[in-house]
Amino acid sequence: MNIHIRPTQISDAQALAELYSQPNAQAGTLQLPNPSTAMWTKRLESMPQGVYSFVAEVDGKVVGNIGFEHSQRPRTAHCASFGIGVHDNYHNLGIGSRLIATVLDLADNWLQVSRVQIEVNCDNESAIACYKKFGFEIEGQAKNSVFRHGKYIDTYYMARLKPNC
Repeated sequence: MNIHIRPTQISDAQALAELYSQPNAQAGTLQLPNPSTAMWTKRLESMPQGVYSFVAEVDGKVVGNIGFEHSQRPRTAHCASFGIGVHDNYHNLGIGSRLIATVLDLADNWLQVSRVQIEVNCDNESAIACYKKFGFEIEGQAKNSVFRHGKYIDTYYMARLKPNC
């Protein structure tokens, strides 16, 4: 399978609305159910400075997305965070790994970012395993930090420090 990673375009809004409408994508991210194409179009048209977005395509279909936010505050300019989603029908194919590798290359080799952090639902074992593969470590746990399907769930704070930094 050929996975193509490229910068997100405004024309990807409909594909992103479909991706984040998937049950697992909704459960594993902070997206609300039934996102509209109009909401995604507006979001893509008004991306703030320091935010980078990429999509993963398989056979021309957008099947993954990562948003990477480089802190613009002087005292935290060495930090960044990301959010990621993969279409439910394309899990366990390396798409998330390719997206993460893309933003870590950006962080390590171009933006002088030495700390990348993420929050992940404690029950999202596959995502946690993927992040650990890239050197992310659990730094803490936030109790009842996310509301999903009518219940509060815990999240982990995970981070990766740039190797040899």
